[in-house]
Amino acid sequence: MPHNAPQRTSAVIFVTSWTLGTLTVLAVLLLASEIAPTPWTHITVRGTKCFQSPINGWYLSDGKHNCLNGADISDVKRTIHPDNTYYTFQVPEMKGVTTVGFSRWQWRLYGVLRLHLLFNDGHLSRHSNDIVLKSQLGYMSSDDLYKPTLIATNYQERKLYCSYVKEHVFDGTTYDCSPQVVVVLYSLHHEYYLINMMIPHHREDTNEWVNRNFGRVKDVYITFFSLADWYTKLLVLLQTLFFPVVITILWKFRKSVGELERPPTHLECVLALLAVALTIMNCPLEIVTLVADCPWMIVVNDIRHNFFYASFMTFFLYLTDKHLEPGKLCPHAKKAINISIRSGSLAILIVDMIEHLVNMEHPLAVTFESMHLNMSMLFFAMLGCYLTCITVRTCSALVTIAKKGPAYEEERSCQEVVVLIITWICFALSAADFIIKRLHDGMWMWDYTFGQLEIQNTGGFLLGVYCMWNVYTCVLLVVYTPLKKPPQSRGRLDRNRVVGVPLRARQSPSFVDLRVTTL
Repeated sequence: MPHNAPQRTSAVIFVTSWTLGTLTVLAVLLLASEIAPTPWTHITVRGTKCFQSPINGWYLSDGKHNCLNGADISDVKRTIHPDNTYYTFQVPEMKGVTTVGFSRWQWRLYGVLRLHLLFNDGHLSRHSNDIVLKSQLGYMSSDDLYKPTLIATNYQERKLYCSYVKEHVFDGTTYDCSPQVVVVLYSLHHEYYLINMMIPHHREDTNEWVNRNFGRVKDVYITFFSLADWYTKLLVLLQTLFFPVVITILWKFRKSVGELERPPTHLECVLALLAVALTIMNCPLEIVTLVADCPWMIVVNDIRHNFFYASFMTFFLYLTDKHLEPGKLCPHAKKAINISIRSGSLAILIVDMIEHLVNMEHPLAVTFESMHLNMSMLFFAMLGCYLTCITVRTCSALVTIAKKGPAYEEERSCQEVVVLIITWICFALSAADFIIKRLHDGMWMWDYTFGQLEIQNTGGFLLGVYCMWNVYTCVLLVVYTPLKKPPQSRGRLDRNRVVGVPLRARQSPSFVDLRVTTL
C-alpha cells in the first residue's frame, strides 16, 4: 500500500461483518417463521339474538345470566320487534371454566361486522345502503364475568355494499354484505369484551326512522382481529436485545468521529441520524402496556416508524449522491428527492395519526369511512416512484465506480459496490415490509373491492426485516467508523503545510472510506 494511502477497514473485517450479519438475519427469519408464522389472529363470533329485558343494562349470551334467545321465543313472539331485538357478542366466548381471555401481549383489537340479510320484496342495491347501528361496548374481568363495565355506547352509521348469494323458494333472496369496522381498541388491557348491538327502526337521539329498506336480518357475525402474542413477544425480545447493542456501537462511532481534526461529513451525520432513529424504534416501550392501559402507544409507533423510514431513505440518497458528479444526472434531483421524502413521510404520519387518534377517542366511531384504500394506494405509488428513482441513481453510481481509473484501488471499489447493492436490497425489503403492514391493517376492509384478501405466513418476514434493519445499521457503523490516527514520525510533514495541495482537499477526506488520511 502506498505511504500516502488512507487507512481502511481490512477486507477480512468487511466480509466477516456482512457474513455474520446475513447469518443472523436468516436465523431470526427461520426461527420467527416457525414460532410466529402470522402476526394476526382472529375469532369469529355469531351474534345471539336477545329479546328479554337486559340485566343491569347488558345482554349476555353465555353463563348464568344468558339472555332469552331465538330458541326460546315461543312465549314472546308478539313482542319481537327490531327496536327490542339485540345481538350480543362475547369475546372470547365463554366455554366452561377453561375459557382463556385475551392477553395484554395482543395489543390491539378490531371488530369487523358482517351481515346476512334475507330480502323478500324486490332487491337490495349493490351500490350503497345506509345502515344505523346502536352499539354498546364493555369489558369484563376474570374475577366477575357477569358484571360488564361500560367503555362506550353510540349510534353508528355505515354504508353497506350487498351482493346476491342465493334465492330461496319461500323466504326470498339472501344477500351477503360488505364487512364494516365497528370496534377499534388500541390496548387490550382486559381479558373479556362484550358488545350489544341493535339494528333499530327508530333512532331516539334524532327521532328519525332508519333502516327501512332492509329485509329480515338472518345472521350477524363479528370477526375480532388481534395481534398474535408470540409475534409481539418476539418483537419485544428483538427490541430488548438490539437496543443496547446499537447504542454502544453508535457511541463508539460518535467518539471516533469527534476525535478527528475535521468536522463530520454529511454521510457520517446521516448515518448517525439513521442509528438514532433505529435506537428510538428499538426502545421496548411496549412493555408498559403490560402494566397500564396505553392506547396512545400506537401513535408513538407511528412517529417512530415514519422517522426511521425517512432517515433510511435520506441515508440511501446521500450514499448514492457521493458517487455521482453534481448536476450530471439531474441538476436538482437531490433537492427534489429530499423534499419528496419529507413531505411523503409527513403525509403518512398525519393520515395515520388522525385515524388513530379518532379511533382512540371513540372505540365505537359514529362513522368509519376508512382512508386506507385510497391513501394506501397513493402511498404505494409514492414509494414506487422513490424506488424507481433510487434504483436509477444506484445503477449510475455503480457505473461511475466501474469507470474510475486504475489509481482507484480495487479493494476500495469492491467495498463500495457491495455496500450499494446491500443497501438497495435492504430498501427493497423495507418497501415490501411497508406494503405488507398496510395490507394487514386494511385487508378486512378491502374485501368488497379485492374479494377475499388474506395475507398469511408473514410473521417471520416482518421480524426478519426488523432484524435486518439493526444488523445493517450496526455493520455500517462498524465499517464507517474512522480509525485512530497513527502517531506521526518526527520526520513527517504537517499535511496542512504541504505546498501545492488545496486547503479544501487537505481538510476533507474522501466520503467513500471515511478514514483519516495520512501523508
